[in-house]
Amino acid sequence: MAATEAMTKMPWIGWLDLDTEFGPDGSLQVILRRPKPEHLNHNNHVNAPVIYGVAEVAGAGAAVIAAGAEGEGAYTVIRDATIKYSRPAHGGVSASAKLDEDCAELLRQELRAGRGYDVIVRVSLADAENTRTGTCDFTVSLRPPRELRVAD
Repeated sequence: MAATEAMTKMPWIGWLDLDTEFGPDGSLQVILRRPKPEHLNHNNHVNAPVIYGVAEVAGAGAAVIAAGAEGEGAYTVIRDATIKYSRPAHGGVSASAKLDEDCAELLRQELRAGRGYDVIVRVSLADAENTRTGTCDFTVSLRPPRELRVAD
């Protein structure tokens, strides 16, 4: 399954009810347009863990998109993250990310060589009115596919 197709089929993305928009330049925007009551906190703002989840989909997704065909089957995981909230998210939240081409090429080179690579992805956050609400920096680790071992 292509990475972009997987991003519309994952149960986590389905539960969040996210929309994904792929830019021709390799950018990715992940949007929570229809927040459910369980996505909101006691102040009726999008809850912090939900915002983090939306940002994580965008951060990991941008890395996978940048890896291209070299990332097919790669093991992708978030190694660490920092998030800085600058204001509450009202009515929904969007997360936008894109790796610059130099970083993307280095990622592809390392994967082609059979090595893994850790890439830092900056994600911009905004609310439903496109007001900036924060940023999140992820270290996304991509590792070559592991061979399956058959038990003797």
